[in-house]
Amino acid sequence: MLQVVILICSANLSQVDCQTNTALDVIIGPQVSNAMMCGLQGQAYVANTAIVGRSSNEYVKIRCSPSKAAKAAQRL
Repeated sequence: MLQVVILICSANLSQVDCQTNTALDVIIGPQVSNAMMCGLQGQAYVANTAIVGRSSNEYVKIRCSPSKAAKAAQRL
């Protein structure tokens, strides 16, 4: 399982440097079963919220991370 993570980053920050610890805001989205669904669900999540158009000085980055449940299952 993957976790959709949406990062709101400053336009002054490069895309590579936009991480959970440097983002202006971090939104945890739904869990999904694969990377393709992560991208689709992440885009749909952003489109259905007021995240888009907050400021011209910000951009949105969608990241797919292994969920905590998946990480715990790998330890077993």
